[in-house]
Amino acid sequence: MTPNARFTEFIKDITPSDTTVANCQRAHTSVRMALLNDDTFKGRVKRVFLGGSYKRFTAIRPTKKGETTERPDVDLYVVIEGHPWFADPAELMDELFAALNRARDELGVTKIKRNRCSIALSMNKADLDVSVLLDRQEDDLFRIGNRNTGEWYETDPEEHTDWSAAQNARCSGRFNPMTRMVKWARRQNKTVSRHPKSFGLEALIAPHISEMETHYGQLFHDWCDAFVNAYSFERMLGICPSLQDPAVPGGNILEGVTGDEFCAYYDKIKKHRDDSAKALEEGDQDKATDYWRRIFGDRFPKAKQSGQSTKSAAAAMSPLSFTSAKAAPSARPAKFA
Repeated sequence: MTPNARFTEFIKDITPSDTTVANCQRAHTSVRMALLNDDTFKGRVKRVFLGGSYKRFTAIRPTKKGETTERPDVDLYVVIEGHPWFADPAELMDELFAALNRARDELGVTKIKRNRCSIALSMNKADLDVSVLLDRQEDDLFRIGNRNTGEWYETDPEEHTDWSAAQNARCSGRFNPMTRMVKWARRQNKTVSRHPKSFGLEALIAPHISEMETHYGQLFHDWCDAFVNAYSFERMLGICPSLQDPAVPGGNILEGVTGDEFCAYYDKIKKHRDDSAKALEEGDQDKATDYWRRIFGDRFPKAKQSGQSTKSAAAAMSPLSFTSAKAAPSARPAKFA
């Protein structure tokens, strides 16, 4: 079996570096301050908070694709007072766009674009998605708007952060590293679209990850196997399953993912299951590495040559080497306060 230390080395490698984290911190802090200091827009803002994979400690490192750096987005939420009956998503997003555009030079923005539910900012060393949220309503949920349709959707990014932290604690700190592995395999093995992705992948991992397995290679294989077994019926029918949103009662995390998109991802996970099984059974570490690299690409480390010094798994990384936080990150990690 491939030594676990090689997986911990790999996970450390695909975890955002301290430099990347610092760049993201500077970016979201400067955007937050620009919005709170904008003379026209600041009166609308109740508060601004961080969400997404960086907040949840499940982001993966940037990677180069030709001349382009593929960087994960940092999600920033701008909370506005209002009721969905009287608020227009397009108008609020236009106000947000204007405020960000006024600070364009100050922030080092290279590109700004209106998306369906957010404003996408490309900055010198980080990318942000900035969204307007209507503050918690009578059901204690936020609302995020769709500028194209005028609809407001129930959501709770703060609860998603807490839920993810709880999964990591339940799995003794292995949920976050496992999520990075799954996301990295997703990036390396494209399908018909990027979906499912991000929090959708976390929601797909959580029900099927072992709480007891400590070897990351075995953990990955067992999750793939459980995933394939759990959704074989949906694959047979060519449909996407419904997956309960842990923050929104009755919400479906996979809403919007088509049957073709899900089935393409299912087939990829089935291939990962088979390749990882062969890798785990292979006694020749070079051959085993070839199987792992089919899944994770060339960043998966080669076997150490005889006599070459090796690091212990503990030295290679802790499961949460993204910051100095303990296995179960707090609801508001100081790294992103």
